[in-house]
Amino acid sequence: MTVEDPPPLRLAPIDQSNWRAAVAVHISPDQVRFVAGHQPVALVILSKAYVRPGNLDWEPLALTQEGSVVGVVALAHAHAHTELLHLAIDASMQGRGVGSAAVGLLVAHVAETRPSSRRVDLTVHPDNARAQRLYRSQGFLPTGQVRDGEPMWSRDLDRD
Repeated sequence: MTVEDPPPLRLAPIDQSNWRAAVAVHISPDQVRFVAGHQPVALVILSKAYVRPGNLDWEPLALTQEGSVVGVVALAHAHAHTELLHLAIDASMQGRGVGSAAVGLLVAHVAETRPSSRRVDLTVHPDNARAQRLYRSQGFLPTGQVRDGEPMWSRDLDRD
């Protein structure tokens, strides 16, 4: 028996065509404190895209697989860096490599669409060992800084 590769993961802006599907993404109750503090995570992302905390350029994104929304995430862009925020993979899709694929896809997206960005930053809850393993496997490392009680991690973008 052979194991097939999962369908490719894609990014799509959260917009009028998919916002309901994005809002339907749910994580387990024990993960909420790690991701956004509230569910649905997409509403947190869309609210922040509207109010623009930090005066950053917010990009609310849906993660899709075969046309279905399987996760949500926000990118918040400054001139020289981008922050990855509120990554949420639907509970029904966890444990299938979607999170790893999403982080790789997001880093590639930033490198392609934001030529002035030199790095991608994020925070990770100190009790979220699973996320720490995921981010480390994707090249992120702790910076030694802390924001709102969470360690900051960063990955430089490969630039010529």
